[in-house]
Amino acid sequence: MSVHRHVQWRRDPDGTAYRAQRSFPAGPPNATVLLAGPGTVSDLDGEGRDHELLEKLTARLVASGAQVLQCDMPARARNSPASAADERIRAERLRSLLDGNRHVMTGSLSLVGFSLGGQALLRLLETGAPPRADRVVLIGTVVETDAFLTSRIALIELVYGGFDLVGYLADEVDDKLPPAVFEPAVYADWSARHLIGPHSPAVRVHVLEGLGHTLHPCGPGPARDPLPALATLVGVT
Repeated sequence: MSVHRHVQWRRDPDGTAYRAQRSFPAGPPNATVLLAGPGTVSDLDGEGRDHELLEKLTARLVASGAQVLQCDMPARARNSPASAADERIRAERLRSLLDGNRHVMTGSLSLVGFSLGGQALLRLLETGAPPRADRVVLIGTVVETDAFLTSRIALIELVYGGFDLVGYLADEVDDKLPPAVFEPAVYADWSARHLIGPHSPAVRVHVLEGLGHTLHPCGPGPARDPLPALATLVGVT
């Protein structure tokens, strides 16, 4: 199935221009998927493995009959930690993306966020936008403090690569503590406990072995293709 695309230019409140894109099948779509890329992707036609995975996932979803909504995200220094401002501007663009396509949204609604894109989705859901979604899929998104989600969500899928290790340095209270490194078997559980809200969404955890932070092959052993698992978790097959 071929992928049809419609691209619009939009502007942030400060005047920064960016693109909003809708990818869709030839016939009427049977579902809508909002796809929020990771912080390592600065634009829709960028380069790198993250971009390739997003393109393959988009094609897989469209082939299954869904339409996929995406937008450019601001460039961010790769070696700098994400800030609240990074999450905020991404959440605002995602809100605009949903509002701008409200008239064509049909079928079930799934929200998919990779890494920083997942953090932006959580910030958006804390505000109650969109009011409801059938499922939310967060890839490589570690939730360290309570996220009070006011949107009505039926299901949240937390997805991590088995080699996605998270490290913490000693804090200012006790700088004598050694650095700590946690694997998904540890931090996935506390991330799930931090997803709270008035509608008590079901939360499931999935660890895909042999993959890294944004689900690329990592470490020894045969490479695993994450696309079939992701398409199933998004609910469009």
